[in-house]
Amino acid sequence: MTGSHAEPDKIAEVARLATAIADRILEQHSAGATIPPEQFTMLVRAARMLLDNGAPWPTSVEHLLMEVARRIEQAEADPGVAPAASVGDDVVVLLTQFLGAVKRREDPPD
Repeated sequence: MTGSHAEPDKIAEVARLATAIADRILEQHSAGATIPPEQFTMLVRAARMLLDNGAPWPTSVEHLLMEVARRIEQAEADPGVAPAASVGDDVVVLLTQFLGAVKRREDPPD
């Protein structure tokens, strides 16, 4: 189910699952619970599949991914304020690379 030839029903299901994952991550974050890195990995994969198939991200997915990107940019701008390394850092690195690829796709050529 890669490329732009995935069935619309399957893409709709991926969007529904991505929304459920994003909502769960947001709930866990609000409750102060630890968010398993596997959840971020699943969200990134679902978001990537939607992007690859030209499908828009559901609102909660976009909100969560853009919030993570904003926090990463802040940490890069002021490394002295960055949090200590944690178990999910490899997922954050993956997400950073993913969001960088998305940004490059959206940026017009110079």
